[in-house]
Amino acid sequence: MNRQQTAIVKHAQIIALHDEGLSSRVIAQRLAVSHTTVQKWIHRHEETGNLLDAERRPRPRITSRAQDEAIQQAVRDDPFTNAVSIREQLQLDVNTQTVRQRLREGGLRHSIPARKKRLSEEHQAARLAYARQYVDKG
Repeated sequence: MNRQQTAIVKHAQIIALHDEGLSSRVIAQRLAVSHTTVQKWIHRHEETGNLLDAERRPRPRITSRAQDEAIQQAVRDDPFTNAVSIREQLQLDVNTQTVRQRLREGGLRHSIPARKKRLSEEHQAARLAYARQYVDKG
């Protein structure tokens, strides 16, 4: 049973024991819950007849709609980019998992390039300088 199903069973037990005529303090001791919990569920059942927890508001989103669109546009512009570079490019103060989540919500999937991008001229020069520095030392 998941958490919600377990809670419903516990609430039903509270109501059943109350219907048998037991006091809320005795019910609380038997079910190892607080006295106020028992009273709350008895009152709620009398008012609504419902044993479900009340609906809760979802966690507020950390990104705005404009940021979500910018994340998705970044992948449309360069499908081979990754979540880390998108986050840095857009200067977002969010976890990379959030970036991946926004991409999934937009129906976008990552792409893996068949070939790696070529090295830039600066990178080639830096690698060559490094190799020349250690050519006679090994």
